[in-house]
Amino acid sequence: MRLTATILLLTALILGQVVPARAYTFQFNSTGSVQVKWPTRIIIIALSNSLTAPQSHIKAGSDAIGAARRALAHWADAANIQFVVQPDSAAQTIGQDGVSLITVATANATQFSNPLRPGRSRIFFDPNTGAITEADLAINPNVARIDPFTGATVASFFSTDGTPGSYDLESTFTHEIGHMLGLEHSAVLSATMQPRQGVNGTYNLPAQTTRTLSDDDRAGIAALYNPQRGTGAIQGTVNYTGGPAVFGAHVWAEELTTGRVLAGNITPRTGAYRIENLPPGQYRVVAEYLNEPVSPSEIASSGNGLYTGLSTTSTAPFLVSETQATVAADATVTLPVSVNGSTPFLNPTFVGRNGQLSTIGVPLVPGERTSILVGGDNLVSNNGGVLVSLVSSVSTNSPFIVVNSIQPQIFGTLQVLSVDVSVAGTAPPGDYSVRLASTTGEVAYVSGGLTIDLPNGTTATSANPIDAPQFFVAQHYRDFLNREPDAAGLSFWTNQLTECGGDAQCRDIRRVNVSAAFFLSIEFQQTGYLVYRIHKAAFGNLPGKPVPVTFQEFLPETRQIGRGVVVGAPGSEQQLEANKQAFFNDFVNRADFMARYPTMLSPEQFVDTLNANAGGALSQAERDTLVNGLRNNTLTRAQVLRAVSEDPDLSQREFNPAFVLMEYFGYLRRNPDDAPDADFSGYFFWLNKLNSFGGNFINAEMVRAFITSGEYRARFGPA
Repeated sequence: MRLTATILLLTALILGQVVPARAYTFQFNSTGSVQVKWPTRIIIIALSNSLTAPQSHIKAGSDAIGAARRALAHWADAANIQFVVQPDSAAQTIGQDGVSLITVATANATQFSNPLRPGRSRIFFDPNTGAITEADLAINPNVARIDPFTGATVASFFSTDGTPGSYDLESTFTHEIGHMLGLEHSAVLSATMQPRQGVNGTYNLPAQTTRTLSDDDRAGIAALYNPQRGTGAIQGTVNYTGGPAVFGAHVWAEELTTGRVLAGNITPRTGAYRIENLPPGQYRVVAEYLNEPVSPSEIASSGNGLYTGLSTTSTAPFLVSETQATVAADATVTLPVSVNGSTPFLNPTFVGRNGQLSTIGVPLVPGERTSILVGGDNLVSNNGGVLVSLVSSVSTNSPFIVVNSIQPQIFGTLQVLSVDVSVAGTAPPGDYSVRLASTTGEVAYVSGGLTIDLPNGTTATSANPIDAPQFFVAQHYRDFLNREPDAAGLSFWTNQLTECGGDAQCRDIRRVNVSAAFFLSIEFQQTGYLVYRIHKAAFGNLPGKPVPVTFQEFLPETRQIGRGVVVGAPGSEQQLEANKQAFFNDFVNRADFMARYPTMLSPEQFVDTLNANAGGALSQAERDTLVNGLRNNTLTRAQVLRAVSEDPDLSQREFNPAFVLMEYFGYLRRNPDDAPDADFSGYFFWLNKLNSFGGNFINAEMVRAFITSGEYRARFGPA
């Protein structure tokens, strides 16, 4: 009986358990000549009051407002843009009215002709310049799903708690906001911008991994709005061997050391591809013929644009190509790709686990051992009742994910391989491809078919993952050090929490101390806090504000200085020094710095202005040394700015103001005067309290207040 139920379940999923969500790569105008994007980094978004009103298509008690804010925050972080949220708008329906709106109102039912489409975004832009003037988002009040047992279309709904059979509202919002910003669909299966959304319960798991952005999503949005200094690119053209360019080739780059899929795109009719924002290192570049589990016809968001006419028949089939490239900082590698124009024999079209197949990424957890399924064409042969695998190996190109024990199976008419997968406890989060090789040597991929969504080395065992010690620690590495935890550090800080056992008071105290340790760490003081001091010395406080830097400026610059640095690891000091030198040299040549400090300034004027911004941190002797160094050409402007920024008196004076500001940047991922705040009253409250306790953050209860706040906890789950 269990076998029969499994066959029915698999068959139903194949018929459509995941459904179109909507349009990656980049959006273009109808002629494909102009890229569509917002012309500004500050975008005003209205939240309809329908998000706070009971809706029949949203489970009662769901946090619709929180889901919308978190979805916006995901993209704001990656794109280095600022959403100015206007809550409680009376607007209900989407349409060109000058208001960019997120709504869940039932009045938008007419916007949907297909019940299997959870959400819709509408973008209005100047066709000549591509500048977006308005973008709206609505969800389908009559949303439906495919019943996994009968294959029938049945009514569904949205939730924020993972209720089986429902669509995750935050995931829908996150996907559609990607379109609102100018992205098309991705062919990386675990990307938020892949064209299909699963319901909660697929693989017997909540369908919430697409709440957070994949590396592919981040690379795409960064290429539009936030190119990263210190990164590189790979570009080229995909051509048939000795023949024309390939329209619709899926090209992606995998990190050679980890196997993670970092970015990819689809070639237009010219066959050109470009993969940007890649950290320096070695990459495997893969090009494949697109034919499920993502369909080429699903890449474009409409019938117009760069990918008009893309389908399985518009592109002649070809075999997978695998090449390698080495990427250097601030450089582009040209890598032409030549493909063999033959019809692939292997064609994996589904992945799955727990007895279910689908076309969304399979979630894995570090330290886990499980079985995954790969279904498709020409994977298994039936030799007189004996099933034989036509695939000689299944792998992931990752040293962190070991695949073995291939078992051929037949479910109905579908050929399926079941393989055991062991995931290392230190596996980095990200998306990993499944690679199949046939007995004849042919290769096929499921790009990004596996996803590890939790921070490195963690498992979520609580209703809110942030309550789990490992998750709590690993998230601090991400939020303050902008990297994944090293194994030794993760173990040390996690032990600080788990040593408390069942002592709640001990855990509370230790969580505060562990959290504060990340701000106090040498690594943060030499990266994030240094960025704060650089802006303070260069420009003073922002106009009309009590702080020198915005979150949108702070985050990419901190990542730039800290790239590749793990304090205590071999070579970390040299890497940090090289990063600092490059950053300061770049900073003094920026347009805003040159405008404030034109080259005709005398050495005295240059140094004195920096010193005034820094609150007179320099002694007379220090000031004179820097002036003489500039005059004698023994010091550069970059070296002088660095000397002021690293002055101990400046560091001591700004320590408390920076500590408070980093509470907002690190925990809440926003500026102190961003919504739900409207000014700096909260910032001043905590600064005054911290000062009144002589900088003692424990007695001031500052760190504790932020890590227990509903706003912080809502980033990860129920507040």
